[in-house]
Amino acid sequence: MLMEKRMQKILEKLVRSLQVETDILDANGMIVASSDKSRIGTMGDIMKSIVEEEDKAIFIDNNRTYMKFTVDKSLTYFLAMEGTNRVIRNYCLLTVSLLESQLRNSLQKLDKEEVMRRILLNQLGELELRELVRDYKLDLGLPRCVFIIRTRGIEADNVYRMLLKAFPRSQEDILVLVDGMTVSLVKAVTEDIDDEDLIQLGNAIDETIENEASIKAYIGIGGTKENLFRLQESYEEATRAIEVGRIYNTSNRIYMYSTLLLERFLYDVPLHLCEKYSKDLFVKEYKKLLSDEMLNTIEKFFENSLNLSETARQLFIHRNTLVYRLDKIQKVMGLDLRNFHHAVTFKIMMMLMDRYTWEV
Repeated sequence: MLMEKRMQKILEKLVRSLQVETDILDANGMIVASSDKSRIGTMGDIMKSIVEEEDKAIFIDNNRTYMKFTVDKSLTYFLAMEGTNRVIRNYCLLTVSLLESQLRNSLQKLDKEEVMRRILLNQLGELELRELVRDYKLDLGLPRCVFIIRTRGIEADNVYRMLLKAFPRSQEDILVLVDGMTVSLVKAVTEDIDDEDLIQLGNAIDETIENEASIKAYIGIGGTKENLFRLQESYEEATRAIEVGRIYNTSNRIYMYSTLLLERFLYDVPLHLCEKYSKDLFVKEYKKLLSDEMLNTIEKFFENSLNLSETARQLFIHRNTLVYRLDKIQKVMGLDLRNFHHAVTFKIMMMLMDRYTWEV
């Protein structure tokens, strides 16, 4: 994020003189800086063959001139300018030369957060990582896990500034502004910290954001990794936890990757199979049966490990009323939810339906 912000500042100075529509794209094709700020964060039109091409530096496609350049040995970007004539080609060469020069100087002033951001995004080779660990005195073997914080209705840099009060730069925990939508906390995990402690920390982060900005956050927690070389795995796990948790656990907004085993498995089921089972479940008779009241009853029954008495107590209904509702499900669907095997079957079918309805 820091590098892209520097690119944007350099670009803004240039485009005032050049008056040419210009974008800078990362290796995935996302626009990270642009003469039109509204385009930042969107996907640009860049061919896969251009990204994979190693020999050529300049490409022409769809009336645009692209030029590949590198800021650091592991960071590849593409400059894209509107037009294909010789003047545009020269503008590209001039702009890339200036970008490389300015950014190369700024690389000498990287802060610890930018180093950690590159680790999370897998932008450092092993040799570079070892050099940076030495230069910034990072503990290579300290166990860490990654929190991903995403919000709606507020920019990530505002969330970042809020959380800096709770996680000052002087501590082992490192707060990172990853991109315009994502803030990440790299949390040092000592022997006395367990999963429950990490979930409580997630709740504290969520409460801080809600109290400060009246905005709800989605928080993913990756697994603890024993060294910095594997920290990017925790980042991917935290990201996946949010993706999966938002589908299958809508009553919660804090998701721990290690607790979503069944959900992760069903998330990988091909969508056409989810569609098939969803349509089998949502025939007319089933739709009528599975009212909001019935679904709430089933959810409570599952939460209480199929315990009739406790479920009836929490729903404030008579035990016989609960038995009547379960009998209705058995009569219509052929599944007796008091039977563990039938209950698991029903739960999986509902989760497949949730996946299908989320995707469509």
